[in-house]
Amino acid sequence: MNVPRAALVIIGQELLSGKVKDENVGYLTEQLWALGVEVKRVLFVPDDSQDIVEALRWVVDRHDYVFTTGGMGPTHDDVTVAAVSEALGRPMVHSPSLESLLERLYGVPAGPERTRLCHIPEGAELVYPEDARFPQLIVGNVFLFPGVPSIVRKKFSAIAERFRAEPIYSERLDLDRSEMEIVMPLNAVVESFADVRFGSYPQYSEGKETVYLTLDGTQQERVQDALKLLKKLLGLA
Repeated sequence: MNVPRAALVIIGQELLSGKVKDENVGYLTEQLWALGVEVKRVLFVPDDSQDIVEALRWVVDRHDYVFTTGGMGPTHDDVTVAAVSEALGRPMVHSPSLESLLERLYGVPAGPERTRLCHIPEGAELVYPEDARFPQLIVGNVFLFPGVPSIVRKKFSAIAERFRAEPIYSERLDLDRSEMEIVMPLNAVVESFADVRFGSYPQYSEGKETVYLTLDGTQQERVQDALKLLKKLLGLA
C-alpha cells in the first residue's frame, strides 16, 4: 500500500523496566490508521539523550511523520527536546512566547531553569490547541508529545486533521479453521492481489484453533475483489 508512513519513538526508562505500562502506542497507531497513515516502526528508548538521537536519526528521513512521547517535563531526565535538536542538526534558540507562558501560568522564576525550559530547536512550530495550557511542539516532521496518556490524547486530537490522507479500506474474515487449512487458498489470493495487504491471525481457545484474516488496501474495489476470491477459494461463496 502506498500510504503515508509514520514512526513512534516512545521514551521512558519506566516503560523499559515494566514499572509503567505504555498506553500511547495503541492509541496513536489506531488513530493514525483511521486517518490513512500507517505506523511502520515503534521504538522504545530510555531517557538517554544519545539513545533518543540515534533513534530519531534512523526514522526521520524514512518516514513522513515521527511522533515522540515522553521526556517533555522539567526534571533531569526530560531530555527529548534537546535530543530532537541534536538529531535534526538545529541549534536551540530562545522562545519569548514560551518564556512568557512559563512565567505567567507556571510561575517559573527567572534563572537557569526557566532559560533551559524556554529553549526549543530553531524553526520549531508552537501550536496552541484550544484549552491547552502548554503548546504542541513540532520540529520538521517530528511531533513531540508528553508521556501522560490523557494529554497525548487531547493534544493529538487537536491536530489530527493535518495527518488525514486517503482512507485505508479494511475487511475481516473470521474462519472456524486452522491456518494450515487455509494457507494454500490464502497464498493464491495474496499472489493475485499485490496491492492488498493480508494478515492471518490464529486464535486458540479451549484447545481449538480458529483464525481471522484481514485485508487492507487503498482501493476499496480491489479489497472487495480480493475478499470475494478468497471466499470462493475457501468454499464460502
